[in-house]
Amino acid sequence: MNFLDYLNKAWNDHAHDAKAVAANFKDNFSLITSEGDALAMGNLIVHVCGEHLGDWDRGLALINELKFNSNIQDQSGLNRFNAILELGKNPAHSVLGFPKSDQIRIFAVTASALAALGDLSRASDYLEQAEILAEEGLTKEDPANRSLAITGNSLASALEEKNERSKAEVELMVMAAQMARKYWEIAGGWIEVERAEYRLASTYLKANQKERALMHAKKCLEIIEANGNEPLEVFFGNEILAMIYHAEENRTGYMEALTGMEIAFGRLSEADRSWCAETLEKVKKLGV
Repeated sequence: MNFLDYLNKAWNDHAHDAKAVAANFKDNFSLITSEGDALAMGNLIVHVCGEHLGDWDRGLALINELKFNSNIQDQSGLNRFNAILELGKNPAHSVLGFPKSDQIRIFAVTASALAALGDLSRASDYLEQAEILAEEGLTKEDPANRSLAITGNSLASALEEKNERSKAEVELMVMAAQMARKYWEIAGGWIEVERAEYRLASTYLKANQKERALMHAKKCLEIIEANGNEPLEVFFGNEILAMIYHAEENRTGYMEALTGMEIAFGRLSEADRSWCAETLEKVKKLGV
């Protein structure tokens, strides 16, 4: 097995067996053949040990051992990973010694991990600190923009999936979706921006703010139309629109959006139809 094979398998396995993936990290350090491999391993360690397990000490030990890998020439990436784990473990840990861009990325990734572990107070605080730093000015090319966009989307999506949400969770969910939209405008292309509009529509629907949800669903479809009506994007743009109209008890709107889904479904590739069929059937059942 080469490193890429291992990495793909570990990412595939980690959601349903994070402990087993974490237990095998060290056994696979020998597969690392480049600095890029080492950073990819470090990223996986932080994600699994932080967001999935909350095992900050194990993550720190692994990152510190990884620093001795002979392929590492620049320690800055691993130092950032180390700081994420330290901050997750200890709220008094200072990141002031890092450049502003790295501080933003540290706060954002730590916020995502803490939210997954249920520490919403610290997660919200770190997300706010990240945005305050970002508002002081970042270049368009700064990777911190993308980190904020990804973190915002991931946080909002994870909170949407919960069956029930506290008031604090709803507030964090909305904040995260708004952040994703703001920073995909900077770091992404039109697809990332329209998908961020989709996320906002979905988030506001879960927050029972239907008027705002509808506004963002329509904006999502406007962006898609302006960029050639890619079938997959049209399909999901109409999916969220149908769900909002159903929640509003707008039968006409729901049926029009469902028809839009069905037309787009017919234009999908066979591969995309195979995994979109379940979504189409789910939305159809809403109208029964």
